[in-house]
Amino acid sequence: MNTATTATVSLGAVTIGLGILAWHLARWWKTGGGAKAGPPGGGGRDPKILIPFLASIALGMLCVTAAGGLLGTGAVMLLDAGSTLGNWSLTAVTGTATPGVTRSGQKVLSPGGCAALVIYIVVLAGVWKSGGKVFHGKVTSGVTCGVMLGLSTGFSGVAAAAVVSVFDALGDKVTGVM
Repeated sequence: MNTATTATVSLGAVTIGLGILAWHLARWWKTGGGAKAGPPGGGGRDPKILIPFLASIALGMLCVTAAGGLLGTGAVMLLDAGSTLGNWSLTAVTGTATPGVTRSGQKVLSPGGCAALVIYIVVLAGVWKSGGKVFHGKVTSGVTCGVMLGLSTGFSGVAAAAVVSVFDALGDKVTGVM
């Protein structure tokens, strides 16, 4: 059974994650998602355009809760880099302190949830292979956003706990691990 990750998230990392999320949502809101989506100025906002980005946010949240292995280690390394960069930028720009905002009672993936995560990665890798440059950028920034937000105490941390719960339930049922 996985043990909880010892990673911590700072306000700087959460700021980076929320900044990435805000960037993508603002662009989607303004452009509507594509050239044929509607009139200039964002009239036809197609929510399907957000699917790759949101799916990759879920992947990032799941990776940071994997608590070990290559996925967990890579996610924690990315989180540490984001915390360092975010803390520096908040301190340099606003002069504020950057406290830790890691939620207590962290949720980690069960063995069945880990199996579901690997299957999810295989599916996303297949979709990635057929995607273009813009799609690759959305997935990369989405995973980064998910890693930065996955352990936080705020709404994003609640969302991550929900995603982990769904993957645990799905993976445990499909694989027979109970």
